[in-house]
Amino acid sequence: MDRAIELVGRSAGVIPDAFAAAMDDDLGTPGAVAVLYQAVRDGNTAIAAEDKATVEARLAEVLGMLDVLGLDATDAVWQTGARAGEEKLAGVVDGLVAAVLEQRQAARGRKDFAAADTLRNSLTELGITVTDTPTGPRWSLGN
Repeated sequence: MDRAIELVGRSAGVIPDAFAAAMDDDLGTPGAVAVLYQAVRDGNTAIAAEDKATVEARLAEVLGMLDVLGLDATDAVWQTGARAGEEKLAGVVDGLVAAVLEQRQAARGRKDFAAADTLRNSLTELGITVTDTPTGPRWSLGN
């Protein structure tokens, strides 16, 4: 039977027996994390099926397991959607891709289509999709 836990006046969630058993087995975090991931997968499936009761049950389990692992899902760091430095990194990536696309455009202007294709293929291998438009090339991450 799953164990409900409460910490400092707030409900921290429910601990599935499989998770507790894994943690009790010499702090078997790989097995415990597998239980956590399964609860997340089951919750995602329940969301898609609009099964509110299962979503709530899996959410309680996930919150409980995260709490045991010392992670607070309500912490602001998880709510922002971006960690420190990610915005700067996005600018760097955008600049680098733009530089490669400029080189590709220059190669096309020289009618060096082999070089242009090589540059495009290099971006494609990195998961970047290049779309040629009348106003110039556009890029996006994987399609």
